[in-house]
Amino acid sequence: MPDLPLISFIVTSYNYEQYILKTLESIKSQTYDNFEIIIVDDKSSDKSVELINNFIEQNQHIRIILIEHKENLGQLAAFQTGLKNAKGQFVSFIDSDDVISKDYAKTHLKVHMATSVAFTSSQIFEIGENDEIHTTYSVSSPQKDNHKEIKELNDILNIDVENVEFKLLNTKNAPFGGWWWSPCSSAMFRKSSIEILLSYDEPKNWRICPDKFLFNLANLIGGSAIIYEPLAGYRRHRQNAGHSTYVCGNKRYNNDFTTQLNIKNNMKIRPLTLRFIRRKKSVFNELFGRKNTAKLYLTVILSYFYVLKQIFKF
Repeated sequence: MPDLPLISFIVTSYNYEQYILKTLESIKSQTYDNFEIIIVDDKSSDKSVELINNFIEQNQHIRIILIEHKENLGQLAAFQTGLKNAKGQFVSFIDSDDVISKDYAKTHLKVHMATSVAFTSSQIFEIGENDEIHTTYSVSSPQKDNHKEIKELNDILNIDVENVEFKLLNTKNAPFGGWWWSPCSSAMFRKSSIEILLSYDEPKNWRICPDKFLFNLANLIGGSAIIYEPLAGYRRHRQNAGHSTYVCGNKRYNNDFTTQLNIKNNMKIRPLTLRFIRRKKSVFNELFGRKNTAKLYLTVILSYFYVLKQIFKF
C-alpha cells in the first residue's frame, strides 16, 4: 500500500523569541502526523535558539532539526537552507511569528492530491500579539464571496476538510509579477516544483518578503490553487517585515515603509527572474526542457503588458 507523503515544515527564525514557541506548538498540534520540522535560525541575537533547543529536547518523538546560520543572510537564504535539508515531498515555509490551524496540513494535502499544482495557498485569519483573533475574513487574503459564513465563535477555526473549496490559478488568470495569494505561511509547495530555487545564487535580493519571488516563480512553473479556508494565523505586530498594524477596517493601510517595499519588489521581480533563467539556463533546460524554458522566459516578458494595463487603468 502506498505511503502518505511526508510534509516538511521549514520555520524561518529571526529574533522572535516571544512567538517562536507558539509557532512550533501549532505545527506540533497537526491532525496529520507524517511531518518533520526544520528550523533555520538566521543569526538571532535574542533567546530564540535557546527556546528552540528546549523545544527540541522536550519533543524528541518528532523529527526536528535546527540549523543556525553563522551570519544574517536574509529570509530567502533561510528558505534555501531549509529546502536543501527537507526530506518531505511537500514543503511549507512558516514564519516564526505566525501560527497554523490544526487541520492546515491535512487540508493543503487534500487539495494537492486533487490537483497537480506547484503550490496551494489558503486564506488566513489575523491575530494580535497575544494570539487574540481579529478576523477570519482578512483583506490580505483572496476571497470567494463578499462575506463569509457566520459560525459559532467556538467553531470559527474548525475546517470542513472533506468539502474544502478551492480555485486553480495559472499565469493567465494570475499574471506573473502580481500578488494573488495570502502571505508566506499560508502556502504548501510540491518540493519538486521549487527545487530550482536552490540554483538561485542572489538570495540577497530577497532578504525581506521573498514570498513575492517564490510564489510567482512556482506559479510560473506549475500553477497554484487558492484554498477558501483560513488555515494560517498571520500575526499583526509592529516588528514584522511590513510593520503591520492591526485590522482597522475593510482596507489594507500600508505605511510608507511597506509601500516603498511593495513598489521595489514590483519593479525588480521581472528583471531578476529573467536574469535567473538566463544565468541558469542549463539548469532550467535540464529540468524543464529547452522549449518549456523558452516559454517560461517569454511568459515573464509578456507579463510587462500586465503592468502597462494596470498603469493605464489609473
